[in-house]
Amino acid sequence: MRCSACCGPDGVIRILIMESVREGPSFIELARRRQLVDAAIETIAEVGLAKASNAAIAARAHVSPGLINYHFGSRQGLIEQMRATIQQRVDEAMEPIEADDSYVSALEGMLRRFATYCLDNLPAMLVLTQFTRHDQAGGATEDTERVKGLEELRSFITEGQRCGQFRPTDARLVASVLMNAMTDLPREIRDRGDTDRVVFERDWPLLFVNSIAVTEGANHHGDG
Repeated sequence: MRCSACCGPDGVIRILIMESVREGPSFIELARRRQLVDAAIETIAEVGLAKASNAAIAARAHVSPGLINYHFGSRQGLIEQMRATIQQRVDEAMEPIEADDSYVSALEGMLRRFATYCLDNLPAMLVLTQFTRHDQAGGATEDTERVKGLEELRSFITEGQRCGQFRPTDARLVASVLMNAMTDLPREIRDRGDTDRVVFERDWPLLFVNSIAVTEGANHHGDG
C-alpha cells in the first residue's frame, strides 16, 4: 500500500528523484548476479574453465547470455567476481565462533573448519584450486591471494613459536606446506569420496598440528 505522501504529482516526482539518486545495484540485480556466479561455479566444476562459455553458464542459469555482459561487463568480469565470491565465502567460513585459547587449538580449528567447508562445498573449492594452481583469471601473473595467505600463515606460525607453542622450525616452510595441503585437499576429497568425514575433519588437521605443536592437538585422544 502506498502512503499519502507518495500520491499525486509531488509523490511521483519524489519517487523519480529517489530512484535517480539510488546508489548500487537493486535487490533483483544482486540476486541475478548471485545466480550467475553460482551457475559459473557449477559449470566450471563440471566442464572446466576453458569450456565454460557464456552460453553454457547462461544455459545453466536459464537466462540470456547477454545478461552476463550486462551485469559483469564480460565473461572475464564474471570469472573474477566468481573467484572473489568463493574466496569471500571461504574466509567467512574460516572465522572461529569463539576465541581460541592457544595457537595450537587455533591452528587445529582453522584446518578443521577448512576441511568441513571443502566437504560441504566441493564443486566451488575444486574451481578455486584451478586458480590457485594456475593463474587462469588473467591479469596478474602472481596469485595475490596465495601470497597473502602464505604471509598470514607464516606470521601466525612465528607468533606461536614465540609463545613456545610451536616447534622452532622454519615458519616459511611450514606455511608453504600447509598452503599446499589446503590447495590439494579438495582433490583428495573428490578422489576418495566424503563418506568418512572423520578422516578429513579430525585426522587431516592433526597431521599438521601434531607435527609442529609442542603439545598435541586437543582432539588427539578423541574417539576413533
